[in-house]
Amino acid sequence: MTNKRLRSNRFLPEYVSMFKDRHGKERLRFRRKGYPSQYFTAPLGTEAFREEYHRFNSPEAASQAVEDAHSARLIPGSIGDLLRRYFAVPERLGPSDVTQTKVRQILERFAEGREGRPVKGVSFEHIDAIIAKARVKTVDAKGRKVGGHEAARKLRKELRRFFAFARKLGWIAINPVDDSQPVKVSPSERSTGFYTWTEDDIAAYRARWPLGTKQRLAMELMLWTDQRKVDAIHLGRQHVRQGKFAIRQTKTGKLLTLPIAPPLAAAIAAMPASNALCFIVTEWGKPFSVKGFGGWFREQCDAAGLDKCTAHGLRKATMRRMAELEMPNKTMKSVSGHTKDDEVARYTQAANQERLADSAIRQLVEWEKSNPLPRLDASAS
Repeated sequence: MTNKRLRSNRFLPEYVSMFKDRHGKERLRFRRKGYPSQYFTAPLGTEAFREEYHRFNSPEAASQAVEDAHSARLIPGSIGDLLRRYFAVPERLGPSDVTQTKVRQILERFAEGREGRPVKGVSFEHIDAIIAKARVKTVDAKGRKVGGHEAARKLRKELRRFFAFARKLGWIAINPVDDSQPVKVSPSERSTGFYTWTEDDIAAYRARWPLGTKQRLAMELMLWTDQRKVDAIHLGRQHVRQGKFAIRQTKTGKLLTLPIAPPLAAAIAAMPASNALCFIVTEWGKPFSVKGFGGWFREQCDAAGLDKCTAHGLRKATMRRMAELEMPNKTMKSVSGHTKDDEVARYTQAANQERLADSAIRQLVEWEKSNPLPRLDASAS
């Protein structure tokens, strides 16, 4: 009996064995270490059998087996269990892949070493201690700077949403983050973010990198589209529609139609002819990664003597320019793609206060001239 089974298995695909069940019916089974064990429903040699075999033997099946094994080890009602359920619907983390990845990293760092702890045992005191630790700036194993006031604020925000999900599941009656201490940042601690380019910075960069250079085109592309690096660096001729850019923002999913400013059009026209899909490519003719472009552009700024300037600072410079021209928030958001006014406010703090004040006083003087104040009649008193 054993020899017959072995002889029949010699003609089967790898990891497939044949046996008779308790009813005497021949069955085929897929068994491979690290993969789920599964039974075939289609007859041997058919197209349906081949499809089942490829599905059983796929990397996705192995990944699912690892996930299933991990889930089986999770303690019901634990932080690890809640994390798995929370991640099951990516939209809970944010509207785009970029945001989802960032939120996933925040929550995974929080859950590391706490996977087995019961959710119902987490108190506001625990949250306060975790947030306080997150406020301390340190360097992780990869040499990256982590922590700080902004990191603590983001962690508390995501933990509130995370434990609100546990409350919806009925695991807890009160969200412990609601009773925790809010992250307050004093004016001296508040970060101004990336340095905002000045008009002198822009002029100095243009003087160092003339039209016809990739460096100049990169700067004009960031400045005149006011988009994030992830969107600006992937723009190409295929995005031009009737003389305007059609841009689908990666972070927000918002579709923007932006006119191509003459300085940007001149920078594009001055470049050598190319069949590349992106205006900006590496020395090997490939599209830049976001991180790769950021590092490369910093080097070009350094070469121009602008050690504080970055690609993102150009996005802030465009916002500054619009703020100095006293454009309304709605107009500014139509270019940048921001949704909320408070998001715009972060980028307009670098607006030229002196110029705005001059404009305000000038308008007040003109108003007074056209509306003279009534003179007091001394004899009337």
